[in-house]
Amino acid sequence: MHPIPIFYYHSVGGPRPHSLDLHNFRRHLELLRLHGFETVTVADLVLHPAPQRKRAALAFDDGLLDNYTHALPLLLEYGCRATFYVVPGYDSVTRWVQPRSGRWSDVPRAGYTLPFPSMSPAQRSELVSYGMEIGSHSYTHRKLGRVPVADLAHETRDSKLRLEDELGREVCTFCYPYGSFNRAVLRAVQEAGYQAACSTIPGYFSSSPSRFWLRRFLVESPAYFEAVLTGRAFSPKALAPLFFRHAAQWIRALFTAAADIASGPNHIVPSVDPIPEARRTEPPSHG
Repeated sequence: MHPIPIFYYHSVGGPRPHSLDLHNFRRHLELLRLHGFETVTVADLVLHPAPQRKRAALAFDDGLLDNYTHALPLLLEYGCRATFYVVPGYDSVTRWVQPRSGRWSDVPRAGYTLPFPSMSPAQRSELVSYGMEIGSHSYTHRKLGRVPVADLAHETRDSKLRLEDELGREVCTFCYPYGSFNRAVLRAVQEAGYQAACSTIPGYFSSSPSRFWLRRFLVESPAYFEAVLTGRAFSPKALAPLFFRHAAQWIRALFTAAADIASGPNHIVPSVDPIPEARRTEPPSHG
């Protein structure tokens, strides 16, 4: 069986360096075509397994407008399908980035000069009309591992119900904001009726320990994208250039992970990206 990758993105074609540039994104799509991959939604991977086919999934977190204006035309040009994880409580929110620090704010602030508006409900419906999947990225994009248990149903169940009412179809999959979840969050996601949920832990779909803990790759470099496609994501040769570029960040991530794991018995997943190949489109640990 060929390894199945799920690649995920945030901003595409927006202000650099807080967004994946369109040249690299186009190259990703070209590599999928070159290697004969069929792109499917995350729901398709879970609900309609086809282990003998070369499949990959593309996912876009945060519901940013540039996913609709910049990524969608290229997806249609290359005949690709994808999953868009949206935040319905952010429909009227424009997020702002401080260029030097890379930090984000949900309200206008001095020095935060790069705008990242959100998609509208009408644009989400249009994505569905093109065969794309809409999934929930929670109602208000909170770090769910730190949210009171009493609030989890709002973030998981209510976001699902709102999107289903809007789209007129089932919302099957969920994506944990910031990659943060614990046992209580897992339980809330399952009780809300989702079929699967995505993490930010790097790894192939087939190696995921649970369908509510799906592994994905956050990749910018076309060279590493191709390594993931060809089953070499963790080969020393593929990882070496990334290590030298990101060594300090990885070391910080390991210390953060150790601290998170030690924080309590309910914690399962640290809210960090161990392989931060693409520049994040949010503050550190945002997802």
